Amino acid sequence: MSNGSRAQLRIAHLADTHLGFSGYGKNDPETGRNQRAVDFERAFAHVISDILTRDVDLVIHAGDVFHHTRPSWHTLALFVQQMRRLEEAGIPAVVIAGNHDTPRLRTSGSLYSVMQLSLPRVRFMTGYVTEEQHYPDLDLVVHGVPHGSLINPDPPLILPENGKRNVVVTHGVATGAIMAGSREQGETELRGNILTEDVDYVAMGHIHLRQTIGLNKVYSGSTERTSWGDQGATPGYALVTLDAPGDVAQVEFVDTPARPMETLAAIDGADRMARELADMILDRAGALGKPDAMVRVELRGAPRPLFRETDAIVRRETGDSAWLIRLTIPGETLDPLGREGPSTMADLNPLSLFDRFVEAKRRDGEYEPAFAEAFSARGTSALERAISRLEDATANEAAG
Repeated sequence: MSNGSRAQLRIAHLADTHLGFSGYGKNDPETGRNQRAVDFERAFAHVISDILTRDVDLVIHAGDVFHHTRPSWHTLALFVQQMRRLEEAGIPAVVIAGNHDTPRLRTSGSLYSVMQLSLPRVRFMTGYVTEEQHYPDLDLVVHGVPHGSLINPDPPLILPENGKRNVVVTHGVATGAIMAGSREQGETELRGNILTEDVDYVAMGHIHLRQTIGLNKVYSGSTERTSWGDQGATPGYALVTLDAPGDVAQVEFVDTPARPMETLAAIDGADRMARELADMILDRAGALGKPDAMVRVELRGAPRPLFRETDAIVRRETGDSAWLIRLTIPGETLDPLGREGPSTMADLNPLSLFDRFVEAKRRDGEYEPAFAEAFSARGTSALERAISRLEDATANEAAG
């Protein structure tokens, strides 16, 4: 709701909604769809609902709207539906692309070009250049630095406009930022003068742990937790108040509901039977009093056969103790899709492994840059389809 006559300007800054994320093969009883996918959709809808109660002048999304470059039609429709709620309230929005929803191949085009037709009050900055959006009635200039513009040879250049409030929105890793989990393949460092103190506010995405760096640089955090590295992060968004140009921004972090993640104290499996171990785990999980939580526990000193038997009992008898309980052994963790793997390879899901393979070939000179980019784009697309089919099959098996 624009109010150009008012000196103060209020902006809702959100990021990393990761719509289309799914995993763990458990379905939502109401919709029959993957429960984690539904969790992320509900989190996004809740944020929009909360924003509509806050007398906001502008909404900024700092990247990774979607978890993949090719989300389903259902996911696209949900995003459009929620953004239209802002349009109906007269609230404009700026959306940039992050590393998850930027096409690997520049010539493949972006889904955002289509959505622009459906959402005329939303300015999408999703290409490979820095863009600007002027809001004269708000005395504001938004400088968009999407992920694509950060992978160009030359660093982005921000040119603040004198006498105006200037806001930068970008997606990447800022110097001095605290990482919520392990580094992610394909992420970019924020370079150039993006992090200049000469603007009023820098709205950042990519790191899921909310934080403020210096006077004006803020990560709003994600709206849901995508991996166990996010366990300590509080989902939500940032409510930003700007006064006159040059004044320090006032930032309020707004918490939003999300599925809890809990880690139990490690359990020694030596000299114990599977039944005893399973009962210990189920009792401790139930004692949390969080039946909707995702819970993990490390089982130490247990041979593989004992681990598998204990895990099978726990999965079968979880009931109301938690929404999900997953066991790990020393040196193992859970990736975002719920599969176990060595902790030193925590972020090496198939997509990350493929990224590293292509990057190593390019770095060693075996792949020409143009070939590497094309091969990466096509291979990633094929892997995403394969992962989606695997998750659907797992979900159907669990439902049956």
